[in-house]
Amino acid sequence: MAHKYLSRTLVVMTGILIIAALSSCSWRAGGKDLDSNDATVKPIEILWSVDVDGRKPADPLAYGHVALTAQGDDARVVIGGRDGRAHVYNLSGDEIHRVPLLEASDSGTVILASGLAVLSDTNAQLYAIDPQLGKVVWKFSLSSPVTGLPIRIEQDVLVQCTDNRIYRINANGKKVWSFSAQAGGLGLYLNATPLLHENRIYALLSSGDAVALDAATGDLIWRKQLLLNTDAAHLADLKAPQAAPIWMDQLTWDGSTAKDLVFFAFYQGDVFALSRADGSVLLTHTISLKSAHLVDAKHLYMADSHGNFQAVDRSTGIILWQEHLSDAELVGPIMWQESLWLADSQGSIFRMDQEGHVQASINLPGAIDRPPVATSRGVLLHTSLGGLYLVR
Repeated sequence: MAHKYLSRTLVVMTGILIIAALSSCSWRAGGKDLDSNDATVKPIEILWSVDVDGRKPADPLAYGHVALTAQGDDARVVIGGRDGRAHVYNLSGDEIHRVPLLEASDSGTVILASGLAVLSDTNAQLYAIDPQLGKVVWKFSLSSPVTGLPIRIEQDVLVQCTDNRIYRINANGKKVWSFSAQAGGLGLYLNATPLLHENRIYALLSSGDAVALDAATGDLIWRKQLLLNTDAAHLADLKAPQAAPIWMDQLTWDGSTAKDLVFFAFYQGDVFALSRADGSVLLTHTISLKSAHLVDAKHLYMADSHGNFQAVDRSTGIILWQEHLSDAELVGPIMWQESLWLADSQGSIFRMDQEGHVQASINLPGAIDRPPVATSRGVLLHTSLGGLYLVR
């Protein structure tokens, strides 16, 4: 009974604090958030969960990121685990295969045109796995591990390693080319992912340089130094890339307009819009991003590492709405079934409508450091404690 009394007291106190806050704060145009008690608003439901990584309490945190072999209900989910295996699941959460690796995996996964799933382990081995047969087809030794996401490039795969080396590996596991750059100073464990756009590769390196490469040869087209110094005495001062670059045809921001640009972002730093042609700086803006923003025909949706989520009108640069969702670092958003989905480093998942109203939220054990992934049945999330969840 004491616990019930305490809970009721806390509810009453919370209600008083909310009323006080509403009376003293000004809120954005567009109205208040949706009432979670409204019968028309569906809560977030956990369809299933599995323990991918088999972690013990003192084991390193889990960072593997999933890929889907297809878009329909027959898709298989492939993810590398801290248990030194690649796991293949169906969309009902049943494990189909468990493929041994040499070491744990903290990389993302990509599905090639051939259907092979490619990921890296922490010993700098790159694996191509047949998700139908559950076996390793080929391995390739890299100069350092991949903790970002491999990306598909025609029939091949492109990876950016933690030592700023970029490889293009063909569908048979043979090197097409590699690009080497100066190693950076203090950096984050999760490194950035390159962008492929119109036969060029754009990458943000831990040294603070943005580069454009010829996708066919790996030759350097341009390089732009965006940070003069990547050293930091404290983690709070660290500026490092994590979000993948994004190409946009046009963007207006802070009163200036840029066209044909590539958007590069630093965690705890600035974002830079560079000319795709020559790397010249077109726009800059101060915002800390851990993951790539979401772009549609009219909007730029950005979730920052201070828990703020905003929608910007791309044609005017006006912030249409902004919500403070959390005191933790946000990743996402993605769009699924007309709603925006985000997560944070305290394990919270948020579903929002496109006008900035929070529709529902739920909390999972562990941090979420990778963006959600949309499937035909729901949204997949992997937590730092090793749980893989499908929610909707």
